[in-house]
This record gives sequence, structure tokens and C-alpha cells, in this order.
Amino acid sequence: MDNRYWWQDAVFYQIYPRSFADSDGDGVGDLPGITANLDHFSDATWGLGVDALWLSPFYPSPGVDFGYDISDHCAVDPVFGTLADFDELLAAAHRRGLRIVTDLVPNHTSDQHSWFLDSRSGRGSKRRDWYIWAEPSADGGPPNNWLSCFPATGSAWTLDEQTGQYYLHSFTRHQPDLNWWNPQVRSAFAEVMRFWLNRGVDGFRVDVPHRILKDPDLRDNPPELAGMRRAAQAPAGTRPRNLDHPGIHDVMRGLRRVLDACPDRMMVGEVGITDPRQLATYSGDGDELHLAFNFAFWSQPWSADRFRQTVAVAESTTPSHAWPTYALSNHDLPRAATRYNHAGHGPARMRLAAMMLLALRGTPFLYYGEEIGMTDAFVPATVKSDPDGRDSQRSPMQWDDSEHCGFTTGRPWLPTPAGSGGVNVAAQRGDPRSLLSLYRDLLAIRHRHRPLTRGTYEAMETGSDGVFAFQRRTRAERLLIALNFAATPATVRIPGLPAAGRRLLSTLPGPKTSIVLDPLRLAAHEGVIVQLPQAKRAR
Repeated sequence: MDNRYWWQDAVFYQIYPRSFADSDGDGVGDLPGITANLDHFSDATWGLGVDALWLSPFYPSPGVDFGYDISDHCAVDPVFGTLADFDELLAAAHRRGLRIVTDLVPNHTSDQHSWFLDSRSGRGSKRRDWYIWAEPSADGGPPNNWLSCFPATGSAWTLDEQTGQYYLHSFTRHQPDLNWWNPQVRSAFAEVMRFWLNRGVDGFRVDVPHRILKDPDLRDNPPELAGMRRAAQAPAGTRPRNLDHPGIHDVMRGLRRVLDACPDRMMVGEVGITDPRQLATYSGDGDELHLAFNFAFWSQPWSADRFRQTVAVAESTTPSHAWPTYALSNHDLPRAATRYNHAGHGPARMRLAAMMLLALRGTPFLYYGEEIGMTDAFVPATVKSDPDGRDSQRSPMQWDDSEHCGFTTGRPWLPTPAGSGGVNVAAQRGDPRSLLSLYRDLLAIRHRHRPLTRGTYEAMETGSDGVFAFQRRTRAERLLIALNFAATPATVRIPGLPAAGRRLLSTLPGPKTSIVLDPLRLAAHEGVIVQLPQAKRAR
């Protein structure tokens, strides 16, 4: 693809604003807190070195789904600050060369949004058709068998007793779905996008775009899909009627036209589809999403072979006009350091995972705290309040080993560990053996060596199920990345390699030295990036 696309080279870092840094002591993270900590990303000496920040929702919201139930798309919730605070954050980030991407949530609003309050006021409301309303079924129950994404919510329909009709909600009953068959809804969202684009945001992360258009006749899902809540649960070859409608692509092209009116902007979509060929359709002909999250990648167990296969599928199905995207954690998933911890191997595995994530061909996304190895926090049942049980992976950022981990001077909205045990920024910042230092080194190498951003990808045969190896190559340079997923040392012979190369980085402490490649010996959970000598050209 053309070199002008900054997001191909970029590494994104997701910030959950409520949990990143609290500037005013109320126990909730905020926009000024993010601004005050931008040096964590860009300081010349110890900055992480990422290129773009994705901010989860900070818009006004009743907080039923912690910001994904938006009551005003063009404002800042007072708990996070003001529009002036956002403008200051954006300007400060841009001065440091950091891009800012914000959440766009097109599928639904809060039931407290002025649009829905109007729609709910009566069947004759001018905005009645902005949402999806339907008559009860013959027995007085919901109009069809569609289910909410959240098991605790149950049906995707709630009866509004005042008007006698049901409204659709893919998530909680406080998040009514918009009717994207209505051109007025499309126009309204175009204005929302322009509001933030005109302020200078560099793009959007689009929430559940595969859900925004449904069967206009509201037919039941077929029996084999009647219990399905998420697209990933649909058997191959089937298509539910409440998501992944073919007409979605026309909607996505409309969003892309709005985006393309401003130069150098991008969209990444949370397309919750594991079928790689169907996922690929969301890039359209280069006129829909720039990037789409790879749900299959972060769903893999700790297995070299499974990750190798998943990457191979992504490589073979991603169209030439699109670009792969990889992540291991986000606000909806248990953290990778928790998922992959086994028999005390979590820290070593996270070092290997970091190298894999940042060396693959594609755009990586990091989740706040991933760079220091944060795990899911213990959240007592009396404190839990997320409608889908995701509190533990959203605990406050661990900046130091003080009370509340340096996140706040007040009482944090979610618990912090009594002692972070070295899993904090202050403890790791100056330690060359820390995970944070490894991330800095990986990002520096990624920026310095072009094969890691624009080079080709070639999986290498290792003869071992426990070792995932691949080559990244440009005309000027080629690199070998070898990752030992096993808890025991591995010795492998990889066909086609020279006898030795220059080790740029190992996940284990050590200097840059020459490394023997025939055979290649890797310690338990060791990964290496090796610069290979270029083959001499025939004269």
C-alpha cells in the first residue's frame, strides 16, 4: 500500500479514561490526567514510543455501560472534564507527534439521549423512526427471538408501556438501537463525525459496526441461531438477522466518505466476526474501514501453532487494499497477563507476546497497563457494576507503589492492589530488565527497522510445534523473529537461514551479539529478533 498511510506504521495505545489518571482526586480518571501523563508515551529518555492514542468514550453518559450509553455525542462528561480539556489534550498530543483516535458508537444511544426521549414521547414523534420500534407478538411478548449481547439482559426487546410497543436494544435496555435504515440517522451521525473531525481528531474506533443494520422485517433468527448473542457464535455459512446485514457496507461507505473529506484520517472497526473472509468484506474495495480488529487472534490459547495458523489465515484473507490488525487485550477482555498465566509463567509469556505483537505485519494495539504486565484486579461482588462482568480488566493504571498506585489521591472508582509488587511504571521505568523497558526497546527497533512496519511476512518451518518463527523482509534488510512458546529450551533448524546473524533483541536480558542460527537455540519462553545478512546479488 502507499506510504502515505500513517496508521500502517503506527502502534496504538488504548486508554480507558476512567481508569488512566485522576487529576482532581475524585477517584475517576479524566482528560487532564491523560494530558499530565503524555510523557509516558513521548519522553525522549523513557517514553514508551507509541504513535497514537485511542480514547474510550468520555462523552456524557448515565454510565450504565460505562460510557457506551451516550446521552450527548458532541460534549464531554463533566466527570472527565470539559471540551476545553479535550482540546488541550489533543493539542498537547499533537505537539508530541501523537495522534488521537476517539470512539464512535453508532449502533445505539443512551435511553436518556434527547433523540430517544423524543422518539419515546409518542408514536407520532418526529424521531419515532430514529429507533427500532415494533408491535408485540401475538401472545403479547417480544416481536421476535433476538437476544441481547449481554446474557444478564436477556431479550433484545423491552416493552414501553406508555406507547405499547417494544424497542430494540442489542445491549442493555438502557441502550436503544438506532434505525440506520432512516437517512436522518445517517445524516445526524455524519454531523457527529464532523464535529470531532473539525476539532482535529485523527480518526475513530467504530463500536460494533457489524450490528448497526438489521433485517428490516424483524424476522426471527432461524432455530439454529435462536440462542446466539454474538456473531462469533454463528456457525459457518449462516447469517443471523440481527447483525452482519449485507446493507451494512453501504452504511460504512457513507461513514468513510465523511471521513475522507478530511485528509489523513482513519477508522478501525470492532467487527465481532471470527470468519476471516467475512471480516475482510468490511474493508470493502478500500472504501470502508481502514482496519478491523482480529477477534480470532486474541481468542487463541497459548500455542505457537495456533498463533501461526491464525496469522496465516489473516495473511491469506486480508485484501491487498487492506491491512492486518492485532491486539491481545482491551476493555472487554480479561487481560492477556491473566489469560495466559499458568504455573507462574505469566511474566515470561508476556515478554514473548509483546515481541510477537510488535513484530507481525500489521498495526498493533496495546491496552493501558499491558506494557507493565498488569493483570485483572480482584473486584469484590459488592463493588462490581458492569452489566457484562468486565470490571476486573478495567482497574486503575498502576503508576507507582503508593496507596492507590498513584492513580488518585482520593478513593478509586475500582480497587487497586494493596501493593503492586513491581507491576507499576515507577518501578520498571529505570530497570533495563523490566517488561516496560522491553516494550520501549521493541518499539524503538520497530521504528528503526523498516521490515517490521512495511516488510513482507513469511512463516518459517521450524520442525517444532512450540516455536513460531517468521521472516520480515524489505529489499534492503531482512529480519528473523523466532518465538519459543514452550516452558523448556528449544533447538531448531530453520531451512534457508545463514549460519549466523546479529541478534538485535532477546526477550531475555543480554547484549546485541552475533547468534548462531544452525541450529538456533532458544531458552524457555525466549523470543529473538535477528538481523540476517543480505544475500549477495549475482553479478
